[in-house]
Amino acid sequence: MKKEERLKKDSRIFSYSTTAHGKKYGVNFYRTVQGKKISLRQQGFTNSTDAIEWADEAEREIYLASGTAKRVTVSEYYSQWMARNEAYWSPDTYNNYEQKFEKYLLPKFGKAKLRDVTRESFQNYIRELETVERGAGRIGYSSKTISTLRGYMSTMLNDAVYSGVIPSNKLRNLRVKAGIGVRNNEISKEKYVFAIKTAQRVLSPMALAAFYLSLVALRHAEILGMQPKNIYPDHVHVEIARTHWKPEGGDTKTPAAVRDVPITPRIYQLLQEAVKCSRQVYMDADKQFASDSFIFVNENATPWSYTRLNHIFTDEVSAAMGQRVAVYESGNIFVDDKDGHRIFVRPDGFIGYKQAPGKTAGDPSQVKLLKNIMDELTGIEVANADGSKVIVDRSVNKGKARVQSVNAQGKVTDDLIIPPHKKVVITNNAHIFPHMMRHAFATFSLPNAKDPIDVMKIMGHTDVRMTRFYDNGTKDGQTNIINMMDKLAE
Repeated sequence: MKKEERLKKDSRIFSYSTTAHGKKYGVNFYRTVQGKKISLRQQGFTNSTDAIEWADEAEREIYLASGTAKRVTVSEYYSQWMARNEAYWSPDTYNNYEQKFEKYLLPKFGKAKLRDVTRESFQNYIRELETVERGAGRIGYSSKTISTLRGYMSTMLNDAVYSGVIPSNKLRNLRVKAGIGVRNNEISKEKYVFAIKTAQRVLSPMALAAFYLSLVALRHAEILGMQPKNIYPDHVHVEIARTHWKPEGGDTKTPAAVRDVPITPRIYQLLQEAVKCSRQVYMDADKQFASDSFIFVNENATPWSYTRLNHIFTDEVSAAMGQRVAVYESGNIFVDDKDGHRIFVRPDGFIGYKQAPGKTAGDPSQVKLLKNIMDELTGIEVANADGSKVIVDRSVNKGKARVQSVNAQGKVTDDLIIPPHKKVVITNNAHIFPHMMRHAFATFSLPNAKDPIDVMKIMGHTDVRMTRFYDNGTKDGQTNIINMMDKLAE
């Protein structure tokens, strides 16, 4: 090989000649990154363009790897940042960041330069999130979701500032409007008791056992991780959690979450029934059922997915607590009232009471036919045992039907229109979900606990302040305080 000759247009590149293949090109230069001198050398390129391209990419890679690239895109920095943190973050933390960035942040900012993520650009993105049309007729994401996305992006930008990639994090102190789409964790004692009675009526033995574990403050993932070996007559031992990212089971959220939670004889009986059902499911699927098998499984003996428990609460319990109303093009009206009765009325005014899974026949006295001046059926009223009622009016223009819920005091609490193509609606949906029951546990137990530390340990917290954070308070408690203060003023 003859002497290397540096290219005038790019001093990183040199040319040389070989006797067999003629002129070749190579790369040879140094860069100092965070005080360390790094050599970049490669040869054998047939033209200078390929050599320059390799040099550019190699130089970029060392800066990316050290977090000091000046013109790096959000997507590029994200990849390097995640790679650096994978060994330090828990699997849940890593996958939460990955899910939020891949689904929300990278599609919007991935191609942008990191330095171009400004307060104004992210504020515009927040406005989009607040107003975007979503599934099931929902509009916008909640304040909590938006705050999480801002926080995740800001965390990465702070890392970029620390690494010297950008001069400042322009999202610092960017506030998210509170109260948007907030998921209400509050529940009254009446609604809580009604949820339990409804669950007893509509859920299968396996689902009912899972529901009852939520009543003693087990987390969603802890319920899904329950195994026969951890069930005792007076308590359950919590040591395994199954999440989206750890479907096979893993450690609990914190070391304090490994605990013994007292249970009642009723819960123990329900868990025995669930184990019995699970054993049969495993047997039918030709699988072995052991002490470390998961209890809550599908018909093919695979463990429930993380979303299954949510569906049990929302699609089965919540729906049954409300009133399911269906109005068909034939004119037939079906109502599943909140007490578990199924009623249907034909256009000719015939009232029927159908037996269905989880439903009982209604009482003729609870149904009132609504007719117009021509004695034509226009709708019905169905009364509930608590004095509330649902009113169905199918005389709305353009083939639509209107459904109203009226409470015992005569106040309309829901007013919905059912388009012809939809046909079914759930009015006064209770919106019960698993995490709400942890809040309910803290809310109802703390005022009656001699020592709040006991509540803290049952919930698996390390700090009683977190336990108190779960206490939403009650309207009865607030009324008692006002009455007490009123007496003091006498």
